[in-house]
Amino acid sequence: MIRRDRSGRYLGATGSDTDALQTDVMRFMSILGLCLMAVFALVQSIPRQDTEGIRREPEVEKLQHDIRLQQQRAQLLEAQLERLTAQTRSAQERTAGAQQALSSARRQLTLLADQARQTRSERDRLNAELTTLTQQLAQARAELARLERAARTSSPSLHELQRRLGEEQRNIDAIDQRASALTKQPTASEPISANLPPPARPEARTGFTLRFASSEALERLVAAGAVSLYAMAGKQAWRLSLDDGSRVFAPVALPGWFHEMAPATVPVDYAQSLRRSLRGPPASPLVWGVQLPAATRQGIASLTRDAVGGDLVIGADGQVTLGPE
Repeated sequence: MIRRDRSGRYLGATGSDTDALQTDVMRFMSILGLCLMAVFALVQSIPRQDTEGIRREPEVEKLQHDIRLQQQRAQLLEAQLERLTAQTRSAQERTAGAQQALSSARRQLTLLADQARQTRSERDRLNAELTTLTQQLAQARAELARLERAARTSSPSLHELQRRLGEEQRNIDAIDQRASALTKQPTASEPISANLPPPARPEARTGFTLRFASSEALERLVAAGAVSLYAMAGKQAWRLSLDDGSRVFAPVALPGWFHEMAPATVPVDYAQSLRRSLRGPPASPLVWGVQLPAATRQGIASLTRDAVGGDLVIGADGQVTLGPE
């Protein structure tokens, strides 16, 4: 250790003092190094101003702005996607409903087409049968007219001719009944045209006349729908109908078949009702005819089978009686 005396001079140092001095120097250098390291650490810990970051800050803000815009666009696109999804779902539901309706319509169309084919087939069959019956009716009427002419000219075989005449009349009635049934059968698509041509009026029968017991009997049968009374002139025809008790003749198509009545056997008030309905007499000669029920026609055929002639009278109950001519 170096010492000074009171005069300020340094005294010599011993060996132990030198070691102590070196130790002090080393301590001092260590403390100094520690201080320097602390100062360096403090300097390193002070944040430095990043000029490059300052330069890039506007770009970052721009990117952030772009990101926000993209997010907003993404939200708009998501909303549009949801709306389009809902519209697509609704369109699919409507399409499914339309397909079901179309399938149902196709099934109905197929069913209607089948029904139409069946109706056309049935119509063709009925028309063919009606044509055959019309031809048979024309042949039977021709045969009936021939027999009537033969009956007037051949007196020896009058009874046989009357029998054959009754048979032909029954055949005609049966054909008329069948033709009438065919004309009344409805079809789904269109009605069968069954207006037979007006039958050629046979020559006046020599043996029988047909009339009703009274106008009340005729009116009762017409009201019940059992008898139809027709007035015909040329190609026109009118049928009697009872409207609230009053007699009215309404225009109709020519009947396919009828039993002719002599004008003298038609009640006078019926002829007057026809003139009132027509507001005057018809332009062509008038023919009266009736359509009778099957039971009445069978009664007429039965009465005329073996009789030579007489007066056929139809009562209010539809029964036919044969009186003397």
